[in-house]
Amino acid sequence: MPLHPRTFSQTWARALATTLSLASLAGCGPEHATSASTVTTTSASLVPLQGDTSCVWGSPDCNLCVPDVPARFNELRDHGEVLGFRPGSFNFNVAYPGDNHWQGIQRLSLGSGRYLVVSKRDGNTNGNVGHVVHLPSRNGEGLRLRSNRLSPSISQPEDTAPPLDDRAVTALPVLNGYAHGGGMQAVGNILALPMEQGPDSGRVALYDFNQGLSPEPFAFIPGASANAGTASLTRLSDRRYLLLLGQYDAKVLEVFLSTSTDLRSPTNAWTRVDQWAREELASDTWGPFQNLNFVTDCQNGQLYLVGTLLGGLRWGPVSDDYAHLYRVSLDGHLRLEHVAAKHLYCSNDGARQCNLDAAGGVFVGADRKLLLYATEHADDGPSGAVKMVEFRSIWANDGCGADVSRAFVDFYDDSDFTDRGFIFDFADRGSKNWARFHDIDGLNDKVSAVRWCLPPGHRVRLHADSNYSGKTQDLIGDGSLREVNLNSWGFGDKVSSARWLAD
Repeated sequence: MPLHPRTFSQTWARALATTLSLASLAGCGPEHATSASTVTTTSASLVPLQGDTSCVWGSPDCNLCVPDVPARFNELRDHGEVLGFRPGSFNFNVAYPGDNHWQGIQRLSLGSGRYLVVSKRDGNTNGNVGHVVHLPSRNGEGLRLRSNRLSPSISQPEDTAPPLDDRAVTALPVLNGYAHGGGMQAVGNILALPMEQGPDSGRVALYDFNQGLSPEPFAFIPGASANAGTASLTRLSDRRYLLLLGQYDAKVLEVFLSTSTDLRSPTNAWTRVDQWAREELASDTWGPFQNLNFVTDCQNGQLYLVGTLLGGLRWGPVSDDYAHLYRVSLDGHLRLEHVAAKHLYCSNDGARQCNLDAAGGVFVGADRKLLLYATEHADDGPSGAVKMVEFRSIWANDGCGADVSRAFVDFYDDSDFTDRGFIFDFADRGSKNWARFHDIDGLNDKVSAVRWCLPPGHRVRLHADSNYSGKTQDLIGDGSLREVNLNSWGFGDKVSSARWLAD
């Protein structure tokens, strides 16, 4: 039976006299995956460990580290870019309000970073607990996806449907009656998906998308209760894997270590080494997280957890979307320390495009920048699409000072670089009507601050009137990251159009 966290930590210095061995999960079908042949409970395996910092972009079984995770977390732009995907040939069977809705989202390195997996609850007997989504219209460099819902003829992105080919392409069927797929995490292209509301204890299923877009689980890791709401997976510096299974609302985290560095090895087993409970943190620094994802710091291998939820703990009302950052210590017992909170906004000037009570998840791009994705509960977007948002760094693109294709101008409503806004990427210069800011989320005469990065020899000219007329102010490219409060130029709340120019 599960150990009380206090009892577990008291007996940490010595191995447990009794180990809990669960029956072998032998067989060849998806309901009898073979790699997790034994799960044991012990206290002898969790020693001070760090995250793996050796991963490179495109690795099939690990994630890139991030330089200075707290700084990159705090640099997330609080308003993101809207994206979406169509159902393709599937009936998603999600609705709001209702029990069936999206639960987690992970971006894979597969296909140059153009694939997502989105989990859900589906009460249909022949339903699905997730879908693989392909976004062929997006960039193939493993960087931020950018919005796929831009149109020069439609004013608001929330009214713009994604391209036809940006759609769900395969599904993860309900297995053995487990109807609820929860918040999840991928390492490279290997996905840990928690499942509950089935006939037995909650469990984590491991899928290997390196084997194809429709894999069957190759392992199950059973939990100690009926609840399995979140799964967090990462590779450690010794190349073993650390897995957290979050019970209901992540109030309890079960801690597992792999015995092998190869998750698909037939000799791999999972050892339950610890259990953490929310009472170990102050009540106002932990919440009912929908998703929990590991991130590793490049500087020292320090592990962090990013949690997403609806409701701001002590930072805001229940209607707010938040991400929280925790420092993870493995020193004989799992310990968490709250580091930062980020208030995120799922809309600019229109309807909500995401909800962190639904799917949320982080991704580290090829540039090692932190990205955070979130979806709505259902499929209420234009043309039956699922609405989602990509939250990215305030400094959107590396290489912008030398390569004009990566150049950008980021407009902010407020003079302190907060509130809603819109990014003007050189790559998307023909995707919106930049001659009329009234058609860009109603930003006409609203912009008060700008961040930009342009190569030498390029500039963006701001016009006080529509159709590139009236008083002007130039944003000069000098190859560096720049920002300005437009009020200091006497140009605050005056921008009505903008265009790219070359010297």
